[in-house]
Amino acid sequence: MAKLLMILLIGLLHNEPAIALDIISPNPKLQPKNVVEIQLQSLQRNDEPIPDAGIIQTWAFAHPNNRIMTGPIERFMLMIKSQNYKNMLNHRDHKIEPVLQTNDRSQFSVSITTSDDKKMTFKWELMKVQTGEFSGSWMTTSVSTPLLSGNAF
Repeated sequence: MAKLLMILLIGLLHNEPAIALDIISPNPKLQPKNVVEIQLQSLQRNDEPIPDAGIIQTWAFAHPNNRIMTGPIERFMLMIKSQNYKNMLNHRDHKIEPVLQTNDRSQFSVSITTSDDKKMTFKWELMKVQTGEFSGSWMTTSVSTPLLSGNAF
């Protein structure tokens, strides 16, 4: 069902025929670092196989509480393309360092090298979903605005 909705959503967002996009869904088997890696790799190749596929994949792992604040997806796309987050799109490389891990909360320091060789660091936070469709899955609750490297936490 979720995959069908993504196919329809992609067609609506881009006024194109519906294209199947293999979206990785939240899954209790995925560890927090795996979730961050999936999101970063998707943003790194944002327009593959279609425009904004990386943002759509990233949205799939937005925690339900995060979706309340950043959604719907059209609003989320605008936020990712804004001054604060646009450098994540098509970045050259990234490094994920654990900062905090508990049974239901995880935090990482994520350093990226942008497409124009700037170094930036983000604080990436995840929580394990407690109820509903994604119960037991790690999902992103927040990503800080960027800090130029050297100003990390």
